[in-house]
Amino acid sequence: MNDLVLLSLIIVIFVRVIGLGISIDFLNGTKAEKFKFLTLGWVFWILGALTPIFSNLVENIYLKEFLLVLNAFLAALGTIFILWGFFKYFMTISFKKIASLIIIFIISTVLLFLITDYTVTITFCALFMNLILISTFVIPPIKIKSFKKFMGRSIIWYYASALILSIFFPVSIIIALQGYRYGLYNADDPVLIMFNYNPIIATSILIIILLVHLEYTTSSRKQLELKDNYSHDLGNILQVISSAFELIEMKGRSEAETSELGELLKDKLNEAAKQIRDIREL
Repeated sequence: MNDLVLLSLIIVIFVRVIGLGISIDFLNGTKAEKFKFLTLGWVFWILGALTPIFSNLVENIYLKEFLLVLNAFLAALGTIFILWGFFKYFMTISFKKIASLIIIFIISTVLLFLITDYTVTITFCALFMNLILISTFVIPPIKIKSFKKFMGRSIIWYYASALILSIFFPVSIIIALQGYRYGLYNADDPVLIMFNYNPIIATSILIIILLVHLEYTTSSRKQLELKDNYSHDLGNILQVISSAFELIEMKGRSEAETSELGELLKDKLNEAAKQIRDIREL
């Protein structure tokens, strides 16, 4: 394995470990289902980047081939889960449909590995991953209204990620035309290696920035909605209590009764006012 390829893989792993840590942190803080998928995606991506390094350390040719196939397989599987988690921000995704897609992909990969050459299996996994990545450009325009609503200012990072990711497709074609396989693990051309791995590293970094920015944008939006909703509701409660207090004073009740009710209403007014102040501090 070329030293530049090894260095690139180490950088890819390092960046993706950061992404995994962030996803786990958000998962622990929010318990949102989308972060389960994102966490799994980062795990598969990290494992996928580790397998070619392990393959370079083993002598058994069959084990080496299996690890290289596993590299392409895990990369595609991680892509599915990363995009699944991302798309759940602004659309409902059928769990059964995605699960069926994953099962079909797994079965197809295993069958191809058993009945064909390992290079065919790697090519299949790479093509499958590219088809999944194309959904990044196709689905948002279809769901443009909900997409823009939920993305907010984070849409800038989406466009940046999509732009860098789009470089990956022509690079893949060039690599294939040069006669190299997925990953360039046996290549010695430094320019081609950099063109292959730089977009991968940059896209991983931009995905992390996008997800962090999107999560904080979503959290801020929810906080503002909570402030408005609770403030409005409590404002109505205050108005009702205040009106009730005025009515009590107007009716001919005994002084003790009026005083008792008046004190109760004042206490409730103070409690409601305190809640409003607490909400405003969110």
